[in-house]
Amino acid sequence: MLYEKIELEAGEQILDTVRKHWFVITLELLGLACLAVLPLLVLSIVATLPEIPALDTLLTGQVPLITYGIAAWLLIMTMMGFTVWTHYYLDLWIITDRRIIVIDQRGFFNRKVSSFRLERMQDIKVTIQGIIPTLLNFGTIRAQTAGANESNFQSGGMPDPRGIQATIQGAMDARLKVLGGMGTTL
Repeated sequence: MLYEKIELEAGEQILDTVRKHWFVITLELLGLACLAVLPLLVLSIVATLPEIPALDTLLTGQVPLITYGIAAWLLIMTMMGFTVWTHYYLDLWIITDRRIIVIDQRGFFNRKVSSFRLERMQDIKVTIQGIIPTLLNFGTIRAQTAGANESNFQSGGMPDPRGIQATIQGAMDARLKVLGGMGTTL
């Protein structure tokens, strides 16, 4: 698995790994499926139209070109489907007892991996907007750290955002207690 390649500190434990909610990928794949069927739908509508002489002369001998176009369109939609799945599968949050590791797959060969120490975490904001996200319990999580603006991170479509927030908050409190007991200043 992807998170096995991440080096953890000595004694660091993974508390949770989180991917986006299943509804997010389902909605994206359904949209692509509708786009994939679109040329076939247009072709069937054109075939059911009454005989139009201009259209008949235009399409005469064009069957191989139309077949090639539809095949190319279906190939592009399949490639986009794999891109959506890859983005879904490789986008990952790893919550440990010391830090949060966010893996953001931006393309096939473009990945951003960020790591945020729990003791530097300042604010965790959860936003759930809309009826479907409320019913299916997914939303956006935004976390701020004590560093610069680029160290803030946000991910949408996360399942059970309040539960993730509670996990992070609990790990953050435990980490601050451990560091406070060691006499370490923040």
